[in-house]
Amino acid sequence: MTGSSVPDEHIVKVPSPGRLAAVVVGGLGVAIVVVLAVEGGDTPWRSPVAAAPLGFAVLLLVAAAWLPSSDLDGRFALRVPLLTAVGMLVFGSFGAFVASDLLPGSTGARPTLVVLHFVSVGGAVGVLVGLFAAKQATTIRALRAREAALRRSRDEYLDLFDGIGDAVLVHDARGTIIAANDAASDRLGYGPDALVGRRIDEVEGDPEAVTDATPVRAPASTDGRLVYETVHTTADGGTVPVEVSARYVRYRGLPAVLSVARNITRRRASEDELARKRDQLRALNRVLRHDIRNDMQIVLGLGRLLEDHADEEGAEHLRTILDTGEHVVELIESSRDLARTVAGETGLPLEPVPLAETLRSEIDRRREAFGHATIELRDGVPDVNVRANDLLSSVFRNLLNNAVQHSDREAPTVEVTADTTRGDHTAIVRIADDGPGIDPDRREAVFGNGEKGLDSDGTGLGLYLVQSLVEQYGGSVWIEDNEPRGSVAVVELPIADA
Repeated sequence: MTGSSVPDEHIVKVPSPGRLAAVVVGGLGVAIVVVLAVEGGDTPWRSPVAAAPLGFAVLLLVAAAWLPSSDLDGRFALRVPLLTAVGMLVFGSFGAFVASDLLPGSTGARPTLVVLHFVSVGGAVGVLVGLFAAKQATTIRALRAREAALRRSRDEYLDLFDGIGDAVLVHDARGTIIAANDAASDRLGYGPDALVGRRIDEVEGDPEAVTDATPVRAPASTDGRLVYETVHTTADGGTVPVEVSARYVRYRGLPAVLSVARNITRRRASEDELARKRDQLRALNRVLRHDIRNDMQIVLGLGRLLEDHADEEGAEHLRTILDTGEHVVELIESSRDLARTVAGETGLPLEPVPLAETLRSEIDRRREAFGHATIELRDGVPDVNVRANDLLSSVFRNLLNNAVQHSDREAPTVEVTADTTRGDHTAIVRIADDGPGIDPDRREAVFGNGEKGLDSDGTGLGLYLVQSLVEQYGGSVWIEDNEPRGSVAVVELPIADA
């Protein structure tokens, strides 16, 4: 009944077949000893008359003790008492015939002891045959189970081998393909097992495209793999760009090479498209650097020449023209540097750049550009080199521009300090302004592409460019509060090794 419980004392425990066989065999041994004691009378236990029954009884008891701890299958262990009983019955029947018909009455031999000797001999034969049969059957069953497990394991391996989305090829030391998964056959246009027996150089590499194979990892890698790019030649003569990961293995007991090839057609297309866009950005950079910037410098130069010739009304318009021109130049500078960054030109190895010289030069330029602002450098700059490149000046230029252009004062004040920290491993530059400050919730967002303040005259590219460059240098940049008002832009740069 569902949910009912039965007390432990009422549960009937059924012995296992192995234990049942041991009990039966042991019981037969005890029975032989009892019959010998009853029928033998005053016959000494050491007498030859008692040798066979006692030996058989000992054999039965030893077998009974061994059966529970043996590795025999329980059902097969039942063969031991069964064949023992058969042997005892067959030999006992023959012994009864001998005792009743063949032995003369004058010999004085007891018929029961004669039968007991035959029973003992037959039972001993039955025990030995039973143990042998049970052991053999158990071994055969274990071998069949292992064979079935191996078949399942092989089937799972084949399913896994064929289920891999990449093309998998195995070739021996002579270059003959000895295994290929379904993906390899399908992608290369071969039928099932058609790749097996072919040479690996018929599939991997093409005489006209083999020069495109470029290793992307050193041959002697730590895990024993070799990763490289090449092409696979299809059955119809076409080629497919692939990235191959190969390593030495043992296949069917012999050394072989396992290669897993991934189709990189889409990646190649993306790389080509990226290279095309980089070329376009480099072209844009050249236009910004040479054409537009030079033309604007000419406009500004001519405008400054007109300052002494304009009347009061014209001077106001001229100042607007010059301010707008300066803004356009700043926009060109930021766009040019951003184009260099996106185009990968800043991906070249970094080099030691003098911090003091770069920072002071940019401060002097910003003082000239913002005559209404006060930009102070306090306490000097540590004489160290930081790991950067020639665009480090763009980092400081944009941060200084941001400090002045975001100010709500007629005469903004910017204070710059620099120091080394953390055991002279990094240099920190702080650019503090006295403007309206930046809300803490927006301090990370201001470094996004196109972010700028509502009243800002900036381009929206400056801080995005700053963060991009500083991260490439292995440094970091963040915003803090200034006291009593304003914000502080903090740049941390790694010091270059001497």
